[in-house]
Amino acid sequence: MVKIGTNLTLEIDDMDNDIKRFKCRVVEQKDQQLYIDYPINTATNRTDIFPVGTSFRVFYVDDNQMAYRFVAEISGRIRGNVPMLKLSYDHTSVKKIQRREYVRIDTTMDVSLKDQQINTTVVTLTADISGGGMAVHVPKGMTYDAGTVFDTLLVFQVNQGGYQYIFVQAEVIRMKEEVDHHHIMSLKFVSIDERDREKIIQYCFEEQLRQRRGN
Repeated sequence: MVKIGTNLTLEIDDMDNDIKRFKCRVVEQKDQQLYIDYPINTATNRTDIFPVGTSFRVFYVDDNQMAYRFVAEISGRIRGNVPMLKLSYDHTSVKKIQRREYVRIDTTMDVSLKDQQINTTVVTLTADISGGGMAVHVPKGMTYDAGTVFDTLLVFQVNQGGYQYIFVQAEVIRMKEEVDHHHIMSLKFVSIDERDREKIIQYCFEEQLRQRRGN
């Protein structure tokens, strides 16, 4: 069941077979129709015009951080104080996307780690990330004990040029020696705003889809 207030990601292929993505929110729900606010293009941050009959691939993450997908079609427009679109869909077609507790993706993301105890900061890059934690590169000369906690700033790109900043506390789980000049340090998020966790999960989810399609 898609709840009122749920954030949706809509996908559609354009004439060049590129994927266009949009963000919107469920405002009302009646029978097998969702009433959504006008979708915002994630690349341009603007609304687009869609004719009745336009079909989308729809994705969302529920309160338990499980991801789902289904296909929906614009069946009408609602004009009023809050303009809305009606999306028709078959609720029996909603499918859970099978995955681990959190999708983990290989991605390079700027990250700043401030050691709470000795007040030093390391600026580096992620090796991978999920809603539950991340792995980062650290120089071989640096080692940290399991349990070390960092005040962490994550910076990742969104909307083809915009940036999202998220502050979390992350705890070292293990260090793994790698070739070249770096170790890989695995961390788990021990203090994070759940709204920020949802942003990371959504980023991972969308990046996973992009990587699967080779875009």
